[in-house]
Amino acid sequence: MKRIFHIADTHIGYSAYRKLDEATGLNQREVDTCSAFKQFVDHTLKDRPDAVLHAGDLFDSVRPTNRAISFALSQILRLSDAKIPFVVISGNHETPRLKETGSVFSLFEHVPDVHVIYENGYELVELDDLKIHAVPHCDDIEREKKKVRARDGFNIAMLHASVLGTGLPAFMMGEFNEQTITIADLTDFDYVALGHYHKCTRVRADAYYAGSTERFSFSEVDGAKGFLEVRLGAAADEKEVIFHTLRTRAMLDLEPIRCSSLNEHEIKRAMLHRIRECNPRDKVVRLKVQDMPLHVYHSLDFDELKRLTRSAVHFELKYEFQTENELLSAERPAFHSLHAEFDHFVGKYTLGADINKEKLRAMGSKYMHEWAGDEA
Repeated sequence: MKRIFHIADTHIGYSAYRKLDEATGLNQREVDTCSAFKQFVDHTLKDRPDAVLHAGDLFDSVRPTNRAISFALSQILRLSDAKIPFVVISGNHETPRLKETGSVFSLFEHVPDVHVIYENGYELVELDDLKIHAVPHCDDIEREKKKVRARDGFNIAMLHASVLGTGLPAFMMGEFNEQTITIADLTDFDYVALGHYHKCTRVRADAYYAGSTERFSFSEVDGAKGFLEVRLGAAADEKEVIFHTLRTRAMLDLEPIRCSSLNEHEIKRAMLHRIRECNPRDKVVRLKVQDMPLHVYHSLDFDELKRLTRSAVHFELKYEFQTENELLSAERPAFHSLHAEFDHFVGKYTLGADINKEKLRAMGSKYMHEWAGDEA
């Protein structure tokens, strides 16, 4: 029997929002992310699996801070000192677009029992009868995946990508440099350890995404965060995959308030009720207020709202306004090119009977072209 811990997407070095941790003075979400990984290492040292497989995005960026590197190294050294093999592949977040940039993983190459795979191609890691077929984020991941061949012993394929296939959902994160693969040809393996998709997911009986160890967006509010324990026996049917939960920061996406059928008093009362009901202390929370009339928005007691939400790590009030039958967002308004926005402005607003809109468009276009030339 082989026991493997499968983890991914720890994103060490991630930070968000303005809240600081009182004990350290560091960004609270950065501390949360480190805490989740330390919990995992604590569990590993206590339970002592045969190997730890990290399926990519150990770090949140190509150039993590010295603090993030120091923390990751301190935890990996704990595994090394315990002689627990640690195999990690680079993910899309930590893989540089230019080779001359170099990789943070080069710092870990000489640590005993630590195997880092980041050189833009497939590598085989042999741990006695455990064969780890590692394919990091790379230029042509399908080409590298085709080099994978099962050998004698226990065989595990490890990849960081979005799996595509007939009948499967799209395991995409919406990131500009994410890679896609198929795994229909990976049939001779005892287990396929996947990274990149942040929700722990069974893709098929022998292939899993471990998910991320913390929540990094409001799309991840559902489901626990943690890692997978994989138990492999000599027979094909002797396989068990167990999810272990890590303690993480509570993140809530509250039920939206729809203002279209409410009067001003009811809207304000509903907002206060939602905030108090969720008990925002130490949580990351979002509340959408939809179809908000502008006159109600301008009459809100923002000091009171701030007082009620200041105990949260982050409380996001997202207002969507109904104006002239067009929904406008106060959080992230869509802004197109300057030319397109000017054309929309001229066409939408009443400028007076004596104004020639076509002439105004032409003059505006002329000035914008001249400005662009000056900037160049």
